[in-house]
Amino acid sequence: MAPHEVRTADEVLAAHKDERYDMRFPSYLGFWQRSVPGLDEAPRFDMYDEPHLKRRKQILADHPEIEDLYGYDTNTIWITLTTVCAQMGLAYLFGHVLTDWHWTMVLVAYTIGGSFSTQIGIIFHEFTHNLCASTSLQNRWVGNIGNIPLLVPLAQSFRRYHLEHHTYQGVYGYDPDLPLEWEIRLIGNDSIKKFFWLIIYGV
Repeated sequence: MAPHEVRTADEVLAAHKDERYDMRFPSYLGFWQRSVPGLDEAPRFDMYDEPHLKRRKQILADHPEIEDLYGYDTNTIWITLTTVCAQMGLAYLFGHVLTDWHWTMVLVAYTIGGSFSTQIGIIFHEFTHNLCASTSLQNRWVGNIGNIPLLVPLAQSFRRYHLEHHTYQGVYGYDPDLPLEWEIRLIGNDSIKKFFWLIIYGV
């Protein structure tokens, strides 16, 4: 395959300098309004079109070499197995060996265990987009194995709703990443309620 022409960031910005303030173009910066706790009771909505598809086209036009990075990476399988074994090993260590080290357990659970759990969330995202193995079934099994330390079965439900998010991105009532009316009424713009909502969001 012939090498792609590579342009610097400054060259790309210069090529689109007149488009960044015109909403018709993929490089539009936008004048996004944010919801301010204590002032606004609900999220802010805008009427801009969903930008991902046209930005994808524009990015590939500016940097066609990105296509050389497409594909799956089976290293994720080994990362998944390592993460799961480490989590299960820590569970055994504090469940059967260091049973009296209460504060150590809390510290390890928060730092190391929390990091591993975040890693599993990233693995969920990768298997959802079939980036761990060559077939969809193999990717689903990567997700199922990664789910073992979490106890709550999240992998396949995450896959379903995340793919719906990409299918209906920005479409109210269909994009599961957007809050529904009852969620807005329940949580509003209260920072404390948002904090507790996010804690249970994955479940």
